[in-house]
Amino acid sequence: MVAAAGGGSSSARKPYKGGNDMGAFFEEVDDIKKSLLQYDENIDTIETLHKRSLNEISEEQGSYTQDQIQSLSNESMSLSQSLKDRIKNLQKYSSGDSTKKTQAENLKRQFMSSIQRYQTVEATYRQKYREQAERQYRIVQPEATDAQVKAAIDDAQGEQIFSQALMTSNRRGEAQTALSEVQNRHREIQKIEQTMAELAQLFHDMEILVAEQEAPVQHIDNQTQAVQTDIEQGLGHTNKAVIKARALRKKKWWCLLIVICILGISLGVGLGVGLNNN
Repeated sequence: MVAAAGGGSSSARKPYKGGNDMGAFFEEVDDIKKSLLQYDENIDTIETLHKRSLNEISEEQGSYTQDQIQSLSNESMSLSQSLKDRIKNLQKYSSGDSTKKTQAENLKRQFMSSIQRYQTVEATYRQKYREQAERQYRIVQPEATDAQVKAAIDDAQGEQIFSQALMTSNRRGEAQTALSEVQNRHREIQKIEQTMAELAQLFHDMEILVAEQEAPVQHIDNQTQAVQTDIEQGLGHTNKAVIKARALRKKKWWCLLIVICILGISLGVGLGVGLNNN
């Protein structure tokens, strides 16, 4: 028997509130890592339970295994929501510190990788359940077309279609067992599809989180560039002002020199005229 793993004590922790305490930050990082490890262990256990469910002989055993899968799936989705919120919170308080930001980014990538692995496990066993249900259906309807088999497994009236097929079957001994098998697989497939939809939404939320975190960084970069441009423009204006001031001073000195020359010439001419008159 595979026992469902517990969710750990991370949910009892107080949310990380940021600040300059690196000890508190890395304590939160370590605790999130433990939760990610638990999440991965849950995925492994769910995969094992799916494999067992395919090989269960009795309906009672199959029902018990599916209850385990459902319980662990619910636990894992609750844990994943907690991880999403905690990683988002960690990134919120890490944008101004490169060390913290790197740690938060690593946790985010690890979590998204685990989500994708969980999606792969569910997609794989959805297909295996379908194939098994198809085989069961063809036991009582060997001549059924692919469309009829698909309708029996996928459609909302699939069970009714299968029941009608049993009425015309001459293999009643196997038919009732096959009907129960297909009905169970139909429900299991629906549960898997619901889990896959939740995982797809979770992965999408994490992608949005990436975009939300990149936007402030881009805004800061834009502001930095704008400040740099303003500084460069200010320096350009200052340099132009200095050049103009220097040119103006040169012009003043030239003007003063010209005035002195004019005064000197005028004084010289005046003295010359006076001496001639005498």
